[in-house]
This record gives sequence, C-alpha cells and structure tokens, in this order.
Amino acid sequence: MLLHEYLTRSARLTPDKVALVCGQVRSTYGDLAAAAGSFAGFLVGQGLRKGDRVAVYIDSSPETVIAIFGVLQAGGCLVVINPATQAERLGYILENCNAMSLVCGVEKRAQVQQAVASCSVRPITIWTGAGEEGEEGVSFSRIRTEARPSPDIRLVDNDLAAIIYTSGSTGKPKGVTLLHRNLNTAVECIAEYLENNADDVILGVLPLSSSYGLLQVLVTFWTGGRVVLEKGFGYPYEIIKRMKEEKVTGLAGAPTIWAIILRLEGLEKEDFSSLRYITNAAAAMPASFVPRLRKVFPTTKIFLMHGLTECLRTTFLPPDELETRATSVGRGMRNIELWIEDADGQRLGPGHVGEMIVRGSTLMAGYWNDPEGTAKALIPGPLPWEKVLRTRDLFRMDEDGYFHFVARSDELIKSRGEKVSPIEVEDVIYTIDAVNEVRVIGVPDPILGQAIRAEIVLKEGRTLTPQEVKAHCRRFLEDFKVPQAVEFVSSLPKTQGGKIKRSG
Repeated sequence: MLLHEYLTRSARLTPDKVALVCGQVRSTYGDLAAAAGSFAGFLVGQGLRKGDRVAVYIDSSPETVIAIFGVLQAGGCLVVINPATQAERLGYILENCNAMSLVCGVEKRAQVQQAVASCSVRPITIWTGAGEEGEEGVSFSRIRTEARPSPDIRLVDNDLAAIIYTSGSTGKPKGVTLLHRNLNTAVECIAEYLENNADDVILGVLPLSSSYGLLQVLVTFWTGGRVVLEKGFGYPYEIIKRMKEEKVTGLAGAPTIWAIILRLEGLEKEDFSSLRYITNAAAAMPASFVPRLRKVFPTTKIFLMHGLTECLRTTFLPPDELETRATSVGRGMRNIELWIEDADGQRLGPGHVGEMIVRGSTLMAGYWNDPEGTAKALIPGPLPWEKVLRTRDLFRMDEDGYFHFVARSDELIKSRGEKVSPIEVEDVIYTIDAVNEVRVIGVPDPILGQAIRAEIVLKEGRTLTPQEVKAHCRRFLEDFKVPQAVEFVSSLPKTQGGKIKRSG
C-alpha cells in the first residue's frame, strides 16, 4: 500500500470522523484529504516530478500533516526537518537533498532566508502562520483552500517516500532514504503487535522529523484512528490534562519523556484508565523506570522496543514478559530477521555480545548522496541480490532468542583493559531515588585509557554527593565499572529528538 492512501482510504470510509486534534483545531479525515489533494495539485502544477524532494520545516500542526500527505500524493519525497534546526544545518539539508520546495513558518523567516541563500538552487518557499500573505513566496493557507484536482500519479511501493536526516559521525547530517514499502511494512507490523484500531486516540509528542514520531501519524491514519498532536513535551501538566480530556489510548515516548513524567507530583491519583499502552524506543529505558511507571499507569501495557532510522523498528517486548525480562527489548517483529555477529562477521550464539544485523523489507535504500556511508552500513546478505544492515548496536541474545541492548559500538567505554557498557552503569545510578537523569561517558585518561564519568541531574530539592554515588555503584557493579568521576549538572545535552547525547 502507498502511504498517502492511508488518508484517502480513511477519508472515503469515515469522512466526518475527527482524525487530528491540534490545539483548538479539530480536523476530519475529509477536511485533511481535500487540503492534501489541493496541496498535491499545487506541487505538480509547479513542476514537481516523481521523487522530487519537498522539505517541511514547521512545528507539528495541521499544516504539517497536510503537507506530509500532499507531498506523498504528488509523488514527491518528504523531508521533514525539526523546527529547532538552525540556519546552517537547514541550509546543508536543503542543498544536500536539492529540495524543490520548502514549507516553512513565517516565525522562522531569518533562519530560512539565511539557509536558502546558501543553496545553489533556490527552493519554492511556501509560508505558514500569521502574516504569511505578506511574505515573499506562496501562501500555504491559500493553496489548501483553492480547489484543485488531486493528481493521478502512477506510483509503486518501491518509489522514494521520505528522507529522514540523522546526525552523522562526521557532524554532517546523513539522509536516510526510505521507500513506501519500507514505511508501509513497519506500519503494518507495528499496528499488529500494538493491536491498533480505529478506536485508538494516539498522543503524538515526538517530532515528526524523526521516524518514531512520523510513524505515530502513519499508523493512526492507516487504522483510521485519531492523532492528538503536540509540539513537544515542554508543558507536561497541560499535556497530561489533554491526555485525560481526549481519552488517549496510546503514547509513544523516550526515556527523557518518562523522566519528566516520573518527577511530576500527584499523577498516581489521576485516572489514566483509557491509556491502553505506552511504548519506549529511541534509547534504552532504565530498568528502574518500569515499576515507577506502573504506579502512574497501573492498567497500561508497557512495550519496550528497539529501532533506528535506517530500519525503523526491529524488536518489541510483549508486556507480559516485562517481569522476567526487564532488561530486554524483545525479539524481532514480523518480517524482520535479526542476528548477532562478531568483528569478523561470524554469527554468535546466545550469551555472546556482538553487533546486531538486520534483514528485511524495512531497511533503508541507503544514505542520500553518500555511497561510501551506504557501503559501510548495507553489506551483502544471504541472497546474492540483497543487502543487510549493520546497526552498530551491540546486543546479547539469551537462550530464548530475546535481545538485550549493551551499547552503541562507538559508545562502549574501554577502561583498565575492560569494556564497560554505559547503559549498565546508568541503570544502577537510576535506582538512586534522588537521580532524575544521568549520562555515563568515557573520557581520555593516560593510565586507564578511558575514565568513567557520570553526569547527574538531581530531582528538585534533592541532594547527593559523589561519594554516595560511587558507594552505591560498588554495591552492584564490578570495581572497574564504578565511575571515577561524578558531576552534578543542571541539564544534559540532548538531540533534537530528545535523546541524551553521548558526546558534547
């Protein structure tokens, strides 16, 4: 199935059903389909050809959703850019993907003008927001309200659907190219194990520039449910209130979001009986979070998952396995084959640590304009014509085939001749009640090779000493895993998607 057909099908079946709630705006499937069709017609009229890139650089809003499905319906390639992106990075992405058009908010005028000035070919600028009519370029609101025939573009599921830019090892963003079939396979498999249906109300707080955030919208529209879209998790009490008002049934998050929720007061007294499930991906959830989340959401299923942009989703742990496999992210979802290899490419059995290799139809086509990076990530597979993905994620598989995350290969700390997983040390520190967030990293040391440093954000009003942290770690960890340095900080560096950075 093609991605834009999610919207057109749901609009045909339930045109008057509310599909999207954003602030005070409630949009039906029929409204969204009509606006997306008009936008698609505009793009084709401007000369968009199949596979041409259209960048969307606005906050999560009805306009974002309309643009997403309009681009796909026109046969274009979607490039959603985090609205927090600054001008230099924005300019690099626009130039790298040779964007034909750019949908952007008027409040970002300065960044847009600086970014566009660096492009060898200036994209068509489409403005959203108050005052858009006075901007140089095209008005998005005028496009969406002008009646245009929806284009009839011949597409197949092997056509390019999206480029999602992630941070590369060189500091330059890497464009992960995803085909319709990549995303459609992931959507169908995710909806299957989460048991999504047309009655679901999904709260979207993750940026749509990430595959995790984008999949929330796609899965919901595929099932004909409703999305409650927020611009982030910056006002947690307001979002909790919205969850209850809209009777949200599903919430996707990352450890940083769960850390915010767990420090809110009084949530155990609230009624979250409508919340059927929560999911965690993007980064490993600290084991100590699970029992604390159960107290806040006692009737809610918790799904621990693993994935990365290059293959969208790999594993999920059924909620009934949490009690016995709290450190696992589960087994591979349907249509995915996973195994672990050592540095020489030999498959490893249970109990050994190695790199996860992924085979299946969710794998990216490659990195945009980066054949060298693509060749390192996609390597020959079991069949002569196929490729498999090197994830760079280190895992251990148990006797039952469940995967346990160890570390990113480039984040493993080598201290005293031993290899230390920062996740393992963080999990122990998270069991200290005063700790809100923690980052464990390796820093150069002339004697140890790398010294282990723990950077900790304390809960408000709480105190802790480095000596207490180290003593706690010694009770649960081998001596070589105990941090040599403990620092208390006001915040930790995070990516635009909310993950804690291991560098910087």
